Amino acid sequence: MTASKYNRWLMASLAIVVIGLAFRINGYPLLEPDEGRNAEIAREMAESNDYIIPRLNGLPYLDKPILYFSVGAAIMELLGPTELAARLPSLLFTVTTLMLVWWFGHRTLGPAGGLIAAAATGAMPLTLAFARTVIFDSALTFFITLSIFGFYLASEPPPGATDAAGHEHAASWTAVGWIGLALGVLTKGPIGLALPLMVIVPYLAWRRRWYALWDPVAVLLFVALLLPWLFAMSREVPDFLEYALVTETFQRLTTDELRRTGPFWYFLPIIVAGSLPWSLVAAVGWKRGRPDHDASGKWDRRLVLLLLWIVIPLLFFSLSQSKRPHYVLPLMPAIGLLVGLLWSGRDKRPCGARGGGVALAICGIVILLAPIIVGALLEVEAGVAQAIPGTARMLGIVCVIAGATTFFVSHRRDLSLFALCVPVVAIPFVSMNLMSAIGEDRSGREMARAIQRIMTDRTEIIAIQTYPLSLPFYLRRQFLIATGDGSELTSNYLIRTYSRWTGTPGTPFRPVDWWVDILANCRLPHVFLARVDDVRGAAADPVEVVQ
Repeated sequence: MTASKYNRWLMASLAIVVIGLAFRINGYPLLEPDEGRNAEIAREMAESNDYIIPRLNGLPYLDKPILYFSVGAAIMELLGPTELAARLPSLLFTVTTLMLVWWFGHRTLGPAGGLIAAAATGAMPLTLAFARTVIFDSALTFFITLSIFGFYLASEPPPGATDAAGHEHAASWTAVGWIGLALGVLTKGPIGLALPLMVIVPYLAWRRRWYALWDPVAVLLFVALLLPWLFAMSREVPDFLEYALVTETFQRLTTDELRRTGPFWYFLPIIVAGSLPWSLVAAVGWKRGRPDHDASGKWDRRLVLLLLWIVIPLLFFSLSQSKRPHYVLPLMPAIGLLVGLLWSGRDKRPCGARGGGVALAICGIVILLAPIIVGALLEVEAGVAQAIPGTARMLGIVCVIAGATTFFVSHRRDLSLFALCVPVVAIPFVSMNLMSAIGEDRSGREMARAIQRIMTDRTEIIAIQTYPLSLPFYLRRQFLIATGDGSELTSNYLIRTYSRWTGTPGTPFRPVDWWVDILANCRLPHVFLARVDDVRGAAADPVEVVQ
């Protein structure tokens, strides 16, 4: 693949996107709750070499499957339990997704279309955020994208292929699709199966190519990848499947029991803002850039696939009772490919680029005003408040300049792509001070440093109705927890089965007031962690009492 084959500006756009995603991903502490909890589970897995059951503070953590934790644990075995090792899986899965989008776009949209789609997918705020966060959704996005691509390609036989060659082609790609489904389930449960199927089933029905979905060998591969782990988990924790299917899936989707609900329109602003500026580029450029109908009057099949990929999951998540911003991350590759398709259209002009530039400039003005807005509406920690103005000023200026540049070069596809990518790429560079301040406010790293100065191998750490989720990761050890319900571990499974684990030998759970006698009769060095109420009456950071 020579540079002369592709426009250098398109390749440069993708290159700066990858650089932006990776820039100093270890430059700030792990944020609680998600990063601290997920990193600690991976650390305990690496320490114990138990790659079957995820554990948090030594107890089974069944809220999510094994794959993401296993990748994190394997990296920690190589690099040690560091912030870099903890965040590296999300970054690697994101970059691999971009490479997959590039390859698929090259195959279906042409060389330029593939580069545009990959760069646009990476230069989205939602993609950037979760490429740098210790959470499962970047891995899930990769496997969902792989599965959808596999089934799509299985339905598209090579031109001029014989029946035998066409069947072999379809079977190979169907296997890829089912492998993606299995690995998606191992990453985040049944949603890894449901989301790709809700996209590809109606597409194949529209194409009348059901054979692309079914192949006995492919289904056997799916079963072979899933069954060993499911069997091992069910043997160790007999109620695992019931919990995974009923509580973590059915109740999460149909009830507000897990307290993650939101209004029906919850995801609309998230998907628009999370994919800026490309959501507006696609909306403005839709009429001019969308492909013509084919000779039979049907819509372009690539366009149909991408619209199904965006609309059906968006509707599904909107109807669900469980709502979180990262749920729509798997839709970002579809939006990036849609931009690549629109920009590879009839006249190969960057349709909607000027509108995207205007939107960027407006966003820049809003960001420049953000310190005033944030200061008036939110109470933030002093260090965070001090870091906001400088970050907002730099990012706002970048957005205004990039938006104005796009407006004036909107006749050039290559330059427009580069200019539109720059603001999101700039975020890690201009926000490092802000992220460090947020990290100090929402992480146990500084507390760990204070404790390590007085901690010995014999020191026991007792957490009293608290569990700072990143603190065990930084201290490299588990805690005893004085608790009434186990909610401090933020595990729905452990909360529901708390009474079972209180009577288990070696449990870290202790009665709420158990620590009082220990404090009065210390024979070993202890560190006691407790929560205090700040002046606003809200729970503040834990503080340690040392004896």
